[in-house]
Amino acid sequence: MKTKTTGYFIMLAILILTMILSGCGKDKEAESVEAGVQESGSIAEIKKRGKLVIATGNYFPFEYRDKDNKLIGYDIDLGNKIGEKLGVPVEWVDMQFTALIPTLQNKQADLVIAGMYITDERKKVIDMSDSYLATGVSLVKRADDKTVNSMDDIEGLKVGVKAGGTSEKVANDLVAKGMKLTIKAYKDNPEYLLDLSLGRLDIGFNDYLNQLGYNKQNPDNKLALVGEPFVHADLGIGVQKGDSELLAVANEVIKEFKDSGAAEETFNKWLK
Repeated sequence: MKTKTTGYFIMLAILILTMILSGCGKDKEAESVEAGVQESGSIAEIKKRGKLVIATGNYFPFEYRDKDNKLIGYDIDLGNKIGEKLGVPVEWVDMQFTALIPTLQNKQADLVIAGMYITDERKKVIDMSDSYLATGVSLVKRADDKTVNSMDDIEGLKVGVKAGGTSEKVANDLVAKGMKLTIKAYKDNPEYLLDLSLGRLDIGFNDYLNQLGYNKQNPDNKLALVGEPFVHADLGIGVQKGDSELLAVANEVIKEFKDSGAAEETFNKWLK
């Protein structure tokens, strides 16, 4: 009887030990699978590469080159924060605004930070982060122009806009609704703002914050904002479609940027 009891307990102990070892094996297998998923993600790829590639465009005061040809500005400071979060340096790739989204889609960049408005159209082809700054499209005129005081005064005028930007879309939408406007699109904002100041254009549609920064940098430019933005918008970071991992990091950095007071400091640095 004693032998049978002893044998029973031995078998029970072996069974329990087998179950424990089996469970440990499954846990290790699960950990291995999870690690494999992480290693195949975009963040692991960025860390392996040793740099975060961010596409941007000339858009003062968000991104522009100083006298030493170094990229500086609000967006540059924000993008570098993401690089710090990932523990890698940022490689900034400067290009025309119209090339930004195709560059991201072709995986030639990890992110786009370029004073880009969050729009439904853009979210169809790329993912966009939470808003990092509120702004909008504003009406700009020559400071000595007494005839343009609101959007009601722009019928029949020649307007300068940024090619591929929201300002161009807004102008085209107004024309589609029946307003008579002559639209001239430029590759960069400074070009049409210069033409406006020289009288080659009647008005311009420009980002409110961009114009504030431009006026600060060029106090003698003889341009003035007409009221508040007539189209409100938010700036966001562009991410490759479906890259939820990097999108989460971008949103986390934006939240930390705001909560820590760094966003306000950066705004005052570049826009006040």
